[in-house]
Amino acid sequence: MNALQRVAVIVGYEWRRALAKKWLFALVILAVAIQVLIFVVFNFLFTNPPPGMPPALLEGLEQTKPFMWIVEVLTPQGFFMSLIVIMIAGGSMSEEYEHGTSDILLSKPITKLEYMTGKYLGGLSLLSFVAALTTILGVILAIIFFSPQESLQFLPHVYLAIVYSNLVFLSLAFMFSEVLRRTTLSYFSAIGVFIASLVISGVLSAVNSFTGEQLYLDVSKWLPNWGASNFPSFVMGKLVDVPSNPFISPAQGDSDLLLAGVFVAVYTVIFIVVATIKLVRSDVTKKTA
Repeated sequence: MNALQRVAVIVGYEWRRALAKKWLFALVILAVAIQVLIFVVFNFLFTNPPPGMPPALLEGLEQTKPFMWIVEVLTPQGFFMSLIVIMIAGGSMSEEYEHGTSDILLSKPITKLEYMTGKYLGGLSLLSFVAALTTILGVILAIIFFSPQESLQFLPHVYLAIVYSNLVFLSLAFMFSEVLRRTTLSYFSAIGVFIASLVISGVLSAVNSFTGEQLYLDVSKWLPNWGASNFPSFVMGKLVDVPSNPFISPAQGDSDLLLAGVFVAVYTVIFIVVATIKLVRSDVTKKTA
């Protein structure tokens, strides 16, 4: 058995380990339920517009119909997908230490790097599957409820952008799982960073709106959630020519798109490197108390 085969075995093991947990299904079901709820709300607005709705809003609703797939595909992004990937990777390494199975796995003819690569790729493949599920469902519902959709040829690009952007919190949770080697602590640490990033970003945006100082928005871009949340929207904005309306964010400049992509890559590499150093420099895996 060569290195690729050994890594593939660990990837399959990671799938079985993750799918045995009900919380993963619960989070996926919640993300899908949010997608369906968005469709129900928009369908009601399309078929029963409230009396007195401003003409600009009505026009915006009509312009949104051919692009509802974008609304649905991006709906779980930035919050639900981040939580899902944290739950996928947060216990990936730590549970093996807690259960003592890391000793068994690493006693096999497999190197630490092969073991870690298989665990990480297993989480990445789970992320890709969940992203594909929510993306395909969003497109199907959009076509069923809101007539033929436009610019669907860019769907693969947006899907890849979603997977890429979520590498930030997948790698963050994976790093905490290896460094802390406590599952609960890993989950709380990753979720804490995620929530703190959202709160700080919101505060900086609010201060910017009051003061008009661009510095606050520039600082918020350095937070982990900025690239992870906005990169798919920026990609979509550059690829798809969507009419300006209140329901779909306008396209961003090339600089923001590039900056978001760079931040995703930088954070991902840093987190993976830290996890790798921790694993490689650990002499013996021990079951945690």
